[in-house]
Amino acid sequence: MTITPALRVGAASGVLALALAGCSASDGEVVNGGWSYTTAFGNTVTLDEAPRALVVDAYSAAALWDYGIRPAGVYGYGLSNGLGLGTADPSTMTVVGTDATFGTETAASLGADLVVGYSSEEDPTSWIWWDSAQAQQINAVAPFLGIDPSSTLDTTLDQYRSLAEALGGDTDGPAIEEQRAAYEEAKERVRRAVAAAPDLTVLPLNASADGVYLGTPELTVLGLLSELGVRLAGPPTDGPWATVSWENVAQYPADIVLEYPASRDVLASAPVYGSLPGVEAGQVVDWDDKRPNTYAEYADWLTRFAETVERSGKVT
Repeated sequence: MTITPALRVGAASGVLALALAGCSASDGEVVNGGWSYTTAFGNTVTLDEAPRALVVDAYSAAALWDYGIRPAGVYGYGLSNGLGLGTADPSTMTVVGTDATFGTETAASLGADLVVGYSSEEDPTSWIWWDSAQAQQINAVAPFLGIDPSSTLDTTLDQYRSLAEALGGDTDGPAIEEQRAAYEEAKERVRRAVAAAPDLTVLPLNASADGVYLGTPELTVLGLLSELGVRLAGPPTDGPWATVSWENVAQYPADIVLEYPASRDVLASAPVYGSLPGVEAGQVVDWDDKRPNTYAEYADWLTRFAETVERSGKVT
């Protein structure tokens, strides 16, 4: 990890403040030159000194970048197509692996002292897509620090802000505060738009050659929309996705359709899709459950969603 010159002073003063206070406002702690951080899962990652060479998954790269954190290496999904990186510049990071692969030798050559990525309660010391054997090999190179993406969006954003603070990032600068304010305003705009049109229903649609998938509030972004009052269409299910056939999609009429970008080719060739009321009315907006976790990214998307609600009418 590198920190820009403007951040070096902030990082140094942050470490000094941690050493004096024993613990920061985040979950990071520096004592006698050592560094530790307690994750949202409750496990604590401890190092002999503050990490200098960070290896992160693409979504964590995006989330930490806006705070001035510059990882040494990057891996994971959302990297090959660039969709998970947000504003992070991949040319400044070494690609340690794409999709589910991870090059332990490459990470070791970078002098990696901390690996960050999405994780789960089942094993917070492993990236979600690694098996236990691979996780053990990677932890032998550098300890893994897990981010819980299954929580609310606000909580996920808070996790990254907390970690960035512990790493010496700028978490309270004017740019970040402006982005956070824009995010909060975008949420309120969605809430107002939905309150003004309470009968509108929204269908979160994803499709592939294998089937049609309707998103549920268990997906973070849809959970946020539900909290803001959005009425989601679709069958009841216990999981993040409900699988349906094209013949049954019409059973869930919606005034607004959320169109998964990766599905566009499949959707364009599906006659049923073009006949959906929301699509016929042009009341469509993109969505992605793997959008980079930054205030700026969600401020932009929520604003576009609010604009769609504001211009949409009841067509079902």
